[in-house]
Amino acid sequence: MKMMGEGAWKKTAVAVVALSLAFSVWPSGLVQADKKSELEKKLDDVQKNKAQKEKEIAELKKEIDEHKKKLNSLEEELEKAKSEERKKKEILKEAKKELDKYDDKYKESVRSMYINSGTNQMEVLLKAKSLGEFLARYEVLRLILKQNYDEVKKYYERKDKAEKAEKEVKKARKKVEKKTEKARKEYDKMVDLMEENQDKLSSLEHEEGDYRKELSQLNLEHLKSGSFPYQGPLSRPAGGRVSSGYGYRGSEFHTGIDFANGQGSPIYAAANGRVIRAQSCNCGYGYYIMIDHGGGVFSLYAHMYSWQSQVSVGSVVKKGQRIASIGNNGRSTGPHLHFEVHEGRPGNYVNPYKYMQ
Repeated sequence: MKMMGEGAWKKTAVAVVALSLAFSVWPSGLVQADKKSELEKKLDDVQKNKAQKEKEIAELKKEIDEHKKKLNSLEEELEKAKSEERKKKEILKEAKKELDKYDDKYKESVRSMYINSGTNQMEVLLKAKSLGEFLARYEVLRLILKQNYDEVKKYYERKDKAEKAEKEVKKARKKVEKKTEKARKEYDKMVDLMEENQDKLSSLEHEEGDYRKELSQLNLEHLKSGSFPYQGPLSRPAGGRVSSGYGYRGSEFHTGIDFANGQGSPIYAAANGRVIRAQSCNCGYGYYIMIDHGGGVFSLYAHMYSWQSQVSVGSVVKKGQRIASIGNNGRSTGPHLHFEVHEGRPGNYVNPYKYMQ
């Protein structure tokens, strides 16, 4: 077998090392890309589940509102029944009061009916001395019996009517209470279901937050590596009023937006990115910071002092992170932030509102 020379061994070794290095770097990028894709899919699934759950909750809210209306209606019926019952009870009370008032008369009528009935009645009639007297006594007895009978009948009619009314009201009230209890149980069931869905929604929101944190961390890793997508829109970089907009001011073209605020007020990164400039210049900016947001979008922050900067070239920043404070350095007539957005490359400024939310 032919042996390889030292030169051949070296060439082979270099090729193997190069190949191994190539494969050691490439899978790492693939793993990160796969992880991001997996996280984005999970986040998308969670958001879909969340949207579905929110839809279900909205439907449940409608159903609960319907049950509330039904319950209110039943409660109104119950109150009406109770009111009617009170009226009937009052009628019964008055009837009993009247019966008590004429109790003696009622007893006398019953006693009279007993005395004037049967053999006693015949005895009274037979003692008549003439036909005329017989007819007269008969008529008197008839009237007495009729009057007594009417009094007794009236007594029982009143009592029966009042007692019947009370029974009817109680029956109606029980029916309404039964309906109310049924509606309340259904309502409680809906509320329990609502709470269960709210718990699930809360769980999905936590899950969504965790995935977003992981994605944010991956995005920061992209920022550090120097290859990352634009993650807009840009947010307002400072508080205070807008003292000057983008465009011509008389004969001079203003290349950004000015935010007037107190000296030392915070300046925030408008989006995720990496600081590519943090320096002073005699161009009128004073000390300024430029951030690369990826996708050919750059932001510039001017007129602060160097000691106010909290970042340096290469710093990775997150949207809303404080990067400096408002100053009055350079060509400035008062404390303010001069904010620019450059498109495609640094120096190609555009209207910042094009990228702002």
